[in-house]
Parts: sequence; C-alpha cells; structure tokens
Amino acid sequence: MRIGRSLFQSKVGRRIFILFVMCALIPILCLSVISYIQVSVQLKKQNARDLQDAAKVHGMGIYERLLHLERDMQLSLLKSDHSDAFTKKFLPHFNAMGVIDSAGQTERLFGQFPAFSDAFLKKAASVSQNNTALIFENNDNEKAAPAKAYMIMKADKTDTLVGEIDTLYLWGIGHQNILPPMTDLCITDQYRKVLVSSFPLTEELRRHLARDAENDQVRLLEYNDQGENYFVSYWSMFLKSNFDAPVLNVLLRNRQKEALSALAQFKIIFPLVILLTVWIVLLLSIVHIRKSLVPLEEIKKGTQRVARQDFNTPVEVTSDDEFEEVAQSFNIMAEQLKRQFEDLNTRSKIDREILSSLNTAQIINTALKRMFLFFECHSVTLCLAAEKKPETFHGFILTDLKRRKPDEIFFELSKTDLEKLARIEEHYIASDQGLVRRIAAKTGVSIDQYLVVLPMMIDEKLKGIITLGYEQEKSFLNNELKHARQITNQITVALSNSFLVEEMERLNVGTLEALARTVDAKSAWTAGHSERVTTLAMKIADAMNMEQQEMDNLRRAAYLHDIGKIGIPLSILDKPGRLTDEEYDIIKDHPSIGAKILEPIHAYAEAIPIVHQHHEKFDGTGYPGRLAGEDICIGARILAVADVYDAVVSDRPYRNGWLKEKSIKMITDNSGTHFDPKVVDLFLAVISDLGLT
Repeated sequence: MRIGRSLFQSKVGRRIFILFVMCALIPILCLSVISYIQVSVQLKKQNARDLQDAAKVHGMGIYERLLHLERDMQLSLLKSDHSDAFTKKFLPHFNAMGVIDSAGQTERLFGQFPAFSDAFLKKAASVSQNNTALIFENNDNEKAAPAKAYMIMKADKTDTLVGEIDTLYLWGIGHQNILPPMTDLCITDQYRKVLVSSFPLTEELRRHLARDAENDQVRLLEYNDQGENYFVSYWSMFLKSNFDAPVLNVLLRNRQKEALSALAQFKIIFPLVILLTVWIVLLLSIVHIRKSLVPLEEIKKGTQRVARQDFNTPVEVTSDDEFEEVAQSFNIMAEQLKRQFEDLNTRSKIDREILSSLNTAQIINTALKRMFLFFECHSVTLCLAAEKKPETFHGFILTDLKRRKPDEIFFELSKTDLEKLARIEEHYIASDQGLVRRIAAKTGVSIDQYLVVLPMMIDEKLKGIITLGYEQEKSFLNNELKHARQITNQITVALSNSFLVEEMERLNVGTLEALARTVDAKSAWTAGHSERVTTLAMKIADAMNMEQQEMDNLRRAAYLHDIGKIGIPLSILDKPGRLTDEEYDIIKDHPSIGAKILEPIHAYAEAIPIVHQHHEKFDGTGYPGRLAGEDICIGARILAVADVYDAVVSDRPYRNGWLKEKSIKMITDNSGTHFDPKVVDLFLAVISDLGLT
C-alpha cells in the first residue's frame, strides 16, 4: 500500500498506471476470454478429428484383415493338406472351411458349418472365377453375438471354397482392439443392420445416420441418448473394388462428458491463473514503474542505438543509484563492443569459409590464407598427424600470399615432443625454446624470437598442430589468442568432418564395387565388366566437364547398371548360341528390373534413370522405353557407349572379343543411330588419350 501511495503522488506515475491498465490489463483479460473460447472450440474439434481418424483407421484395419484372409484362402486352394497343424499355422483366423459342390453339398475341410440357406448357396454359386465374395448372416437379436461372416471364392469351375471368418479377429475385438479408451464400436451393413456392436443403435441415432447418408465417406454427428450427449463418427467402407460385398459402416462413439473432461478442469484452473497473473502484474508494475521508468528508458534507448551499431552516443543517467552505475558500465561495454564488433566482423569471414567446406585441401588453403592475413604473421604452418603413425606429420607452409599453393613437407616428432604438445590446452608461446625450435626446424620456419604453437586435439588425441611464426616478439591481446584457439578448434572440426566425408565416400565407392563384382560374378564371362565400364564412363564424363554431383550419380549407375541381370536366368546369360525372341525379351527386362531393385535406395534416386535408360538408342529404337535424342538422360547416353564398347571387346560364350580397332569403328558407325554423336566424339578423344586406338 505504501508503494501504491508513493506511485500515485506522481502525475507521471498515475498516467503510466492508467495507461498500463488500458493497454495491458484490459487486452490481457480480453485475450484470456478469447483464449478460453478458442480452447473450448479447439478441444471439441480435436476430439472430433481424433474420433474420425480412429473410425477410418479401424475401418482400414478391417479392410487390411480382409486382404490377409483372402490371401490365406488362396493359399488354402494350393494346399491339399488341411490338418490341424496346417490350419493352426496358415489359417488361424478361420473357424471353419469347406467346399460347396455344384449340387449345393458342403465338404468340410476343417471346423463345423451350419446348414446353409438356399439364398446363401445361390450367392455362393454366383461368385465369379476371379472374385471374392463376403456374406454376413445377421442375428435376429442385435444384442447377441456378432453376425457370422463368410468369405467365398471359386475353387474351380464347379466347386466353391467357403470359409467362416473369426469375427473377433475381423472386427478387431479383444487382444487386437486398437480403439481409443472409452470408445464404443458398432459396425452395420448398408441397410443399417448391426453386424457387431458394443452399444445399442437407438432410433434417434438411426435417424441421424439415415439423414447423413449422402455426405462424405467420413462423417461426424452428435446425438443425445437418455440425457447423455455423445459424439459419433462413422466411416463407410466401399469394398466393391476388391470384394463382392456390401458397404460396411464403422461407427465409433464416445461420451462428450469424458471427451471434454479436460475442459472442465480448465474452467476451474484458468480463471484462477488469470487472477493470479493480473495481481502479480499489477504489483510488479507499480514497483518497477516508480523505480525504473526514466533510467530504464535511457538505457533502452542506448541498447537500441547499439542494436543499430551506433556506438558513439553514450547513455546519460544521473540518478545517483545502481542505474547510474549500470549506465556507466553500459557505456564501457558499448566501447568494447565497438572494437570487438570490428574484429568479429572480420573473423567471422574466416569461420564461415572454413566451416562451409568439406574438402580437405580447400579447408587447409583457406585456413592458411585467412590466418596469415588476420594475425599478420610471417608464416603459418598446418601439420596433420598420420592416422596409423601419429609421430609422422604432413605439413603445409604459407609464407607468401602470392604463392598459388602452400609448400608441403613431411617430418617426424619424438614421443617426448608429442606428449608435450598433447598437454597444451590452449596455446604455446616460445618460452621454452627447446620444443619451439625443434618444431620450427621441422616445419622449415625461420624465426628469431617468436612462434605460437596451437595443437589440434580430437578426443584428447593430437591430430596436428598450427603454428604462427613471427620474426620478432609480438604483444597479443587476450582475445586475439583466444580467437586463434577458436579458429584452430573450428579448423580441427572442419578437417575431422572432411576426413569423415572422404572416408564415407571411399566406403560408398567400395560398396558399389562390391555390388558390381557380385553382379558380374553371376557369369564368368562378365567378370570385371562393371568396373571397366565405370572407368571409361567417368573418363568421358570428365572430358565433358560434367558437374561433380552428376559424375557421382553416373558412377553409381555405372557400377550397378547390370544389377537387373540378377533376375535373368544364368542359362540365358551364358547361352553359347543365338538367343530366341523369347529369351531376348527376358534379357530386355534387366534395365527395368535394375531400376526396381534400386528404387528403395533414396540416395540413388538420380542414378535410377541412368540404369533404366542405358539400353535406349539415340534414334529411339532401344529399350525399354524407346526414348530418343535428349529425352535420354546424358548419363545413360555416356553409359551406353562405355557399356557397348566393353561388351564387344570382351569374350562372350557365343563369340570371341573384337579387336579394339573393329570395336571403335563399330561405335563410330553407329554414331547418331545407337549413340549420341557428342558422346562418341568425347569417347574417341578419351580412347586416343589412353593410347587404345
């Protein structure tokens, strides 16, 4: 109360408080009411969506189980054995199964059947050869056990296979129940006759369903039953596409009271939270408006100026309290920020260039040049320890920015020197001339006074060193050496990432080679074919100045271009004589088979068209798609030349390999028909460079 009276003695305080009430408290209260309404609406909508989704999911589950049951029945047609062991293992979801002959007599395979009605037998006899029918026999009492369900399909031209389905499995009841908690299930046929239900289908609900019959497939409605409000969602299953069966309606119901129970709690808690928040806000506002308004406003203006990078206008506060001290500290900080901002702006360029690359050589060159410029040293050396022999180092030295590449050296350090370097946490300056001189001598750096050594550590292991060489002693600011350490750490991380990427690339190439050899090993006549084709294709692509990503896709496709031959019988691949038309048609399937095999590998998505099209011809007479010209991807056009050339120079079971001169002439003669002329020209240049002409 004392604080409140002190506040209202000031006109400014009163105006600010009134403004606060108008601009803060009133909007808060309004927003609170709106929030409550929105929460209520959204909670109800969310429950409706969840119920709709649950109905659809349950219906799709029933549909999926019908497909599985159909598959099991088809399996049963193929098996003559219907022992208990077989039915338990392969037909677990059928209570009984039998065959109805043309005379309407039922031969039991397993389980027990009731006597079928004439209508049932007529329906079973009408099932077409390639169709599957469903028949549901409803109970007269809807509260009784679920309606029996039968699946029917033709066993042959005269007999019909009929199976009684386990309805608990079909409807997803029991241990397979995936319904949300406190949710009731009802399934009806297209005439709203109940097949299974956990709640009575009242007349009011039937009227709602009949009135809503022409709406979308997934529907939602609300109704009242004996004073209780319910949400009901139902989903119509249209089975005609796969089954000769009526439409099934999956109904899910839950009580609004249970579904919206969170809203009841929210009604109690939310007003209390609002009141408590308003009270706290009022109290804190009164205190801080009185004490902090003016100096805080000045400091705020100062921070805004700093945010605009205006460091030249100081904050002036004469309140003779902590705010004045804060203002003075702020001015000192702004001055330091001014100096550091200029430094960091320059240093961030170094960081971005280093961390944005995954190429080891590029990282090394960028690091050397930027550190040489920024630290104004006479030499920068970056030395990397060998992975298997850590005492051996590969060094890169930069002493002049005009040099296109840094000098390279190789040297070794003693075990004692390695242990000293590993113990350095930040940096090491030439206080101990012994180690510094030895490193300088090893790296070829000539120094008189000063050498800064920065170890590169990963997982407490020495991976390399960076040295900054100076001809004379230099005074460093603390932040300079700290940033040198930061840059060194970033260079270390960037190099570690680049090594990992390079190792992954080597692993990827090795995997491709292994897969290619696996494919080629299917036939003794194709050993090494994929690797040779890959080598030639990559040389053609390099002569074309193809982008690196495109070359990577081509490499993957070249290694795996014949992977589809896995699906081709060896008797055809190694046939010593001429292939028949039927055998040649099988051979022509291997590009499509290969594309299908690679389809699940997302990383090879851009390589798949190359594999699929590598037997297309430039004039459009190839296979499998009869593509022509530039409709064939460039990778496939390159691969076609490399593939055919290696195939004709290699021995085959039906002929000996051609001489290279004859093979090259064949490629040239088919330029513009089988092959892209531009690719052929590059092929001839590559062959000439390799000395194969």
